[in-house]
Amino acid sequence: MKAVILGAPGGLDRLKLVDMPEPHDPATGEIRVRLHASSLNYHDYRVVLGGIPTADGRVPMADGAGAVEGVGQGVSEFAVGDHVVSCFFPHWLDGPPTVGDFATVPGDGVDGYAREIVVRPASWFTRSPRGFSHTEAATLTTAGLTAWRALAIDGGLIDLGQFDLAEFALDDANEAVAYAAANAGPRQLTVLRPRRR
Repeated sequence: MKAVILGAPGGLDRLKLVDMPEPHDPATGEIRVRLHASSLNYHDYRVVLGGIPTADGRVPMADGAGAVEGVGQGVSEFAVGDHVVSCFFPHWLDGPPTVGDFATVPGDGVDGYAREIVVRPASWFTRSPRGFSHTEAATLTTAGLTAWRALAIDGGLIDLGQFDLAEFALDDANEAVAYAAANAGPRQLTVLRPRRR
């Protein structure tokens, strides 16, 4: 299978397209995903340029979307053919943040999604939103987390489940936050999409 790796200490000239062995069949709790899209975000850009040091030979890209090709024993949340998108902090499943660094972030502390196939724990993925292409879904991981942080953490504008989320003018990336907020408990949500120019 094809993959892109980054040579230390980083730099665009240190990216190399390589052939890698295909990953193993999924073990208990794992899924095999054929990746159809990945999106470039600022964190990936900094890793590739060497501004965020990572291991020699790291597969970059924190965000990936694709289709499930195999399901390991004990996995009930996904089936072959399901469309999935990766999670930026794959060990942070709910509640307050449990990770204080980027040691488990794909493309930074562990190999990312600049490759054709990956086998990972099922919890490292979530379902792609219905109606989204793989390309659209791949943009939600980091952009959605960034928008959520800006609204909920840095801005203090959202205390999920505590008040009505009324009218926000959201761009396409922030629509992911609205989707998450609507499913997390606010009683009302109105999304105003900007006009296309």
